[in-house]
Amino acid sequence: MVAHCHIQIREVAKAAAGHLYERLIGDSRYYEAWKRENPDAGPQELEHRFVERNWPKCIPYARESLAEMLRRPDVPETAKAQIMDVLAKDQSLIRGRARG
Repeated sequence: MVAHCHIQIREVAKAAAGHLYERLIGDSRYYEAWKRENPDAGPQELEHRFVERNWPKCIPYARESLAEMLRRPDVPETAKAQIMDVLAKDQSLIRGRARG
């Protein structure tokens, strides 16, 4: 899957995919299915493969999370300015965006 987003959006999306993996892997049925799909992988490689496969699906969540931080009064203005810059640059990337 090809994903077009700002590099910092990608990092947030990868972190979200990592958290999702941690939640899902606690379910032994999911772990066993993922292990069968990746029989040659150890624990770290299993997580790495999951994150690499699924982070593009977490891009909308990453964008929403950063936008939500702009509304929080406890986020410093300097951080908000950086977030705005990231979101503006990300918005300029037209390839791979849903039309609408």
